[in-house]
Amino acid sequence: MVTHALIALNVGVFVAMALLGSSNPDLTEQIQSWGAVGRDFPIPGGYLHQFGLWQLLTSAFLHGGFMHLFGNMIFLLVFGPSVEDRFGSIGFALFYIAGAVMSALVHMAADPMPAIGASGAVAAVSGAFLILFPRTRIRCFVFFIVIGAFMIPSWWLIGLYIVLDLVSHMFKPENGIANAAHLGGYGFGMGLAFMLLATGLLKRETYDMFSILKQRQRRKAFASAHKMHEQGMERVLRDAKSMPEPDPKTQRLAEERAEIGRLLGSGKHDEAADLYVKMIDEFGHDEHAPLTLHRDGQYQVANALYQRGDRVEAADAFERLVSSYPADPERHIIGVLIARTRAEEQGDVPGAIAMLEELLDQSLDDDTKALVGEELDRIRSDRSQGEGA
Repeated sequence: MVTHALIALNVGVFVAMALLGSSNPDLTEQIQSWGAVGRDFPIPGGYLHQFGLWQLLTSAFLHGGFMHLFGNMIFLLVFGPSVEDRFGSIGFALFYIAGAVMSALVHMAADPMPAIGASGAVAAVSGAFLILFPRTRIRCFVFFIVIGAFMIPSWWLIGLYIVLDLVSHMFKPENGIANAAHLGGYGFGMGLAFMLLATGLLKRETYDMFSILKQRQRRKAFASAHKMHEQGMERVLRDAKSMPEPDPKTQRLAEERAEIGRLLGSGKHDEAADLYVKMIDEFGHDEHAPLTLHRDGQYQVANALYQRGDRVEAADAFERLVSSYPADPERHIIGVLIARTRAEEQGDVPGAIAMLEELLDQSLDDDTKALVGEELDRIRSDRSQGEGA
């Protein structure tokens, strides 16, 4: 709604100015000077451009020609609805206004000439889109060397315009284009969107830039841990081979652990989970057998089992993780999954309730406490309904 309203407002102002220009060109020029943002200085035509606070916003609704308007509105139509969907209508309206103001301030700091156009605000929208939807592909019509429609990654398209504005501003500043305003808009949109994601004020999605970077760091840490694990297992195997009479059972367990680590490192989580279950079945009766993997490996296996519906095996894997890593930052969430499995899969409702009540007695943040409380209420309600039936 807000995106379409902004497009309608920009088009309406442009049409009104065009109609006024055909009947009273002098008044049209005065309005353009009154609404444009810039520093105080004389301009051709005999008018003195004087700065007013309103110009930080009015300049974003004035355009110098049809192609100027058309280009801005096309970008707003493409990127605006998705950003509005994430920010909400009111949040998006405030964000657009703030983008217009910030880009105008950057332009004033970098260029004394007056400027008009929604480019800075639209650049802020494009910058936010780049952070919120970096992997999205945009259908573009190309009329250069080859002609046709192509799906271009959004980061490539928006990044290209950022580079063009930066190069133009550095090497050809007097080109008649408010490149600094564009760069200010991009920087504001990208910075604000990333800050909102980082602080949790805006709900994170698996496809936004913050989550992608976080997942990349986690994969890097996992790869490093897996490499260290492999090196450790190689030493274990090497030491085992140097022993005069190696224990075949111990050697087989070490080999299976190493193979699980290799499968996880290759992204074959289901195969790793299958081998883990086989290892537990084979060696689980030996209480001294080292069956718990390194933290990330154990978590990946348990999560893979849970996701594919092997809840009992997943609960066992999670319990081994918490037992071996009692200070794990996700131990409370894991406790909820274990309690749910006890109640639903193993029929141990009293044990599940006792486990959740024990969790509530611990020091939890508000979100985790709410999650534990909701699960406890649900299990109690299911038990009451079952007893009533």
